[in-house]
Amino acid sequence: MKHRNLRLENKKNSNLKLISSTIKNLSKKGINELTMQDVSQGAGLSQGIVNFHFKSKELLLIETLKFISNEYLHSFQKSILKSGNDPRKKLISIIENDFSKKICTREKIAVWFTFFSEIKYKPAYHQICKERDLYYQSITEDIFLELIKKEKIQLSQKNISRGFQALIMGLWLDQLEDPDTFNRIQSKKICFEFIKSNFPNQFKRIL
Repeated sequence: MKHRNLRLENKKNSNLKLISSTIKNLSKKGINELTMQDVSQGAGLSQGIVNFHFKSKELLLIETLKFISNEYLHSFQKSILKSGNDPRKKLISIIENDFSKKICTREKIAVWFTFFSEIKYKPAYHQICKERDLYYQSITEDIFLELIKKEKIQLSQKNISRGFQALIMGLWLDQLEDPDTFNRIQSKKICFEFIKSNFPNQFKRIL
């Protein structure tokens, strides 16, 4: 049992090294230029080990996308749970999470957009991204519905949720296009101004 657990732990560590190397190389080269040799060298492992864990480049890419998606969802869920039942705090926590140093890195954002560009041609990528987006939209729509009721205004929670997500994605893209001027604090402030403009009574002292 002890040896079996050790083998499983070693396999887990090797997988993590390979996926981390894939993220790093993918952010620089893109999908077409990425090779298994790039991944093995970046992980400090032999190419034989790469082939043992991932039978093809495509399987490695799918597992990498699953990894960053699960990492994001875990962080997203954790931030929501910490906020309790207050929809205002939940929304603030989402913004803080989306621009945290763990989630909003240039490498990971580059990888996200690399996969986004391929979803039209890759059903597996599309499914993983769709599941993440649907979950995100479901949670934020519920939050916005609560805020709309408290504010006593006529707004579509679906539309404002989509707008909110599009704003964050656009600010993520800013980090790729102009990393030297990208500012996390400024990006969060833009998001806060967006929600304050729609819910002024509930976000009076947010800025």
